[in-house]
Amino acid sequence: WSAWWGQNVVLIWLAFDITRSEFAVSAAAAAGLTPMLLGPVGGLLADRLHRPRLLIGAQSLGLATGVMIASLVTLDRAEYWHIVVATALLGLTTQPLMPTRFTLTIDLVGERRVSSANAVTTAGMLGSRMVVPAAAGALIATFGAHVALWFCLAWYLPASWPLLRVQDARRGPRSAVTAAPAEIAHGFRYAVTNPALRALLLVTVLANMLGWPIVLGFLPVFAEEAFDVGAAGLGLIVGVHGLGALTAALAIASWGDFHWKGMLYLMATVLVGLGLAAFALSGGFALALLLIFFAGLGGSGFGVMQSTVTMLLSPPEARGRLLGVLMISIGVLPGATLVQGAAASSLGVVTTTAVSGLLLAALTIAITAVSPELRRAR
Repeated sequence: WSAWWGQNVVLIWLAFDITRSEFAVSAAAAAGLTPMLLGPVGGLLADRLHRPRLLIGAQSLGLATGVMIASLVTLDRAEYWHIVVATALLGLTTQPLMPTRFTLTIDLVGERRVSSANAVTTAGMLGSRMVVPAAAGALIATFGAHVALWFCLAWYLPASWPLLRVQDARRGPRSAVTAAPAEIAHGFRYAVTNPALRALLLVTVLANMLGWPIVLGFLPVFAEEAFDVGAAGLGLIVGVHGLGALTAALAIASWGDFHWKGMLYLMATVLVGLGLAAFALSGGFALALLLIFFAGLGGSGFGVMQSTVTMLLSPPEARGRLLGVLMISIGVLPGATLVQGAAASSLGVVTTTAVSGLLLAALTIAITAVSPELRRAR
């Protein structure tokens, strides 16, 4: 994740530097998110193949892509389409392989410790998100984008070495369905017919329509227009949000095998909505920082429990495919980001964020009331 976060920051910066177009930057970012739609295929691979080798293959593709784009930038030959292709390839090495990462985790630690393990993984991911992109940005400003890209590549080596030592990861028992399309369809049918999973996927769709587009797309606008604090203030907003998320991840990791995982998932989603709405309506920068911290707390609880509950509700032989279905639910994010951007252009970023946050909280509370199966998920 350290390499991916850093490369993503540099590539998006390069897209804007080359084109000076906000739409071109959005298109490059969307190219990296689109591979989420391959989640069911990635889930099927996670159920069928040796999981550590899948991850090593993905990291090898990421390394090769990084070398290619870093070389082009170093030689001053990089064009915009190179950036888009590189972003898409890097997305291909991360998004569809999420089912593999999560199923490998439960293979290694077992069901009783999976929530703590996922929380530790999230904490590491958040830590790398806070540190490596900041270092990459400093390198861009000091030495240029080419140095920043080579710096990011160095993070692939310590990430790959532990996977080479994982030789005995268990593969889940194969189901009776063997044809690839039928196995993927089986995962969708199981998710739709399981009440708890169905409710979880609905909440996931709502959060990625109403919550995450705000976090991923609107914070720079708040820094410039709502609070007038510029780039330094934006760094504080993102950093405090990340600190809240890291705090929640470490807390969940310390709780062990607690028995209210489904309820935590639901309440964390409500906290995301209320935190974002209050942040938008805060009226002052200091209060906004406190409120975005709480939104970060909720976002981390949502993210950790989303994958944990999905795995615990899934039969072992189909965990990868059901995590792939989860990725499809997350895959509404690119389109939702464009819709939220259009709404903000018309209504203003404060109104759009406040309405979206309150709507997310209200709808999640309603789902909580009518979904006892998800509330009781352990």
